[in-house]
Amino acid sequence: MNKELFKNKVVLVTGGAGFIGSHLVDKALELGAEKVVCYDNLIGTNNSLANIAHRKSDPRFTFVKADIKHYQEIKPWVEESDIIFNEAASKLVVSLKDPTIDVQTNVVGNFNVAEILRKSESDARIIHASTGSVFGSNDRPFEETDPMNPSTVYGISKLAAEKYFLLYHRLYGIKATVLRYFHVFGPRQDFTGEAGVVGIFVSRVLKGLPPQVCGTGEAIRCFTFVNDAVDANILLYKNNSSIGQDYNVASRNRVSVLQLANEVISKYGTPGMKPEFIAPRLGENFKPIPSTKKIENLGFKESVTFNEGLERTKQWIAVQLGHN
Repeated sequence: MNKELFKNKVVLVTGGAGFIGSHLVDKALELGAEKVVCYDNLIGTNNSLANIAHRKSDPRFTFVKADIKHYQEIKPWVEESDIIFNEAASKLVVSLKDPTIDVQTNVVGNFNVAEILRKSESDARIIHASTGSVFGSNDRPFEETDPMNPSTVYGISKLAAEKYFLLYHRLYGIKATVLRYFHVFGPRQDFTGEAGVVGIFVSRVLKGLPPQVCGTGEAIRCFTFVNDAVDANILLYKNNSSIGQDYNVASRNRVSVLQLANEVISKYGTPGMKPEFIAPRLGENFKPIPSTKKIENLGFKESVTFNEGLERTKQWIAVQLGHN
């Protein structure tokens, strides 16, 4: 990859202290950005100064503690930017507990970003992170053109945001691209909460506890390592044909939650350990599986296998738990 791809560019990463956002901060600096602004309110289990601590001494790195739902706070940073990786979001588990926070961040906050781009007539490229939760569930892989029927408040709010960005491209010419993640995992993903099943299972097993499987465990996931999710962002930035388009981004892995539990036990568990079954999660999608042909036609492909990603995740979690 061209190490000067972002030369003389100011890159804004909203949600930049989060799981995927912090990896995008690293990548932007690696690709020669003149300045990288990490914009984050530090609210949420994945959002932590620890994720960006290794960048504090880099003169090209700027951290801003602020919230995208406050228009005047985000405005100067959007106006200054050449490239925006829009990762700021309220998560699914937050929406189940407090839908208001979800709407304020995922709808109002993202609308703020779109409005600032419109009013300033900015020429910035924005890669907006959405989610497979906008689709709902289906027995066949979702195409980008398929109807979207989200089954959660989170899915509805994320769908609203991506619709705003694509509409603002058509009406006002903002250079927006929508990217939908599916089950991203890897180092820096919080493993102490209710989201990020790979890390949660691994951490429990490393502590001698069985993985807790919601419902029957038949739900299918297409686990995508974080490095591949980051590379998808860069690929879409590099291709101007992606402007005004939406893309499903996922590996071709198809693993049930129960299979994952058994795999983690087999690799890292103690003899005789078995998954523990708990109540199903409200509104869970059982088959949120995408077609990825559209982004693959631009050159996207998985570079980290599931087993390799699982081992890298395990090693990172082991360090966090003090097991090495």
